[in-house]
Amino acid sequence: MFSSVPLPVLLFSVTLIVEVLGWIGNERLASAIYTILHPFSASPHAKQQRQLKRDILQLRVDLKNTSAQDEFASWAKIRRKLDKAVQELENLNAQKSLSLQSFTTTFGRLLWIITTVLPFILSSWHRKEAVFYLPAGWFGSLGWWASLPSAPAGGIACGVWTMACKRTINTIKDAVVDLCAKEIPIATEGAAEPKDASGISSKAKDEL
Repeated sequence: MFSSVPLPVLLFSVTLIVEVLGWIGNERLASAIYTILHPFSASPHAKQQRQLKRDILQLRVDLKNTSAQDEFASWAKIRRKLDKAVQELENLNAQKSLSLQSFTTTFGRLLWIITTVLPFILSSWHRKEAVFYLPAGWFGSLGWWASLPSAPAGGIACGVWTMACKRTINTIKDAVVDLCAKEIPIATEGAAEPKDASGISSKAKDEL
């Protein structure tokens, strides 16, 4: 599947995916995926939860349209049904919370395999290959370190290339974050000052 992908591109892509997943975080990813998949789950709890939400909405409408003074018996009956449905929904929400914790733990293990084990296997598999070769004499007598631990002399080893990719990706991310942080104050400072009916800003009026 990946045999046609150049090794430098493959390693960079894997490093980028690992870094992005790390930025998002395990809990955030697990919660988002669980929220997306839960409504489509075949679990009877998921279906029961959806039905209870619909029932509660309908019961609240019925309760609002029923007079507690003129139709007290009907109002009390609807109220009991509503309280029971709300209690059942709270119990299901508690079960959902436990299910989410279990899903987060399992997802964390899967994410660890994706972000740690698979890159290690990939680097180990290609450890004796050079990602690419440096022009002769680029680093002089220090060029040997780029091929550590097992790549041919004069080549860039997988581990060295992966570290370079990781450093570059994080540098770009930090630059983008800093740029966005600077743009927000600039936009705020550039906002027009409020003026009164005479067209004089409040700041200018204070100076006068």
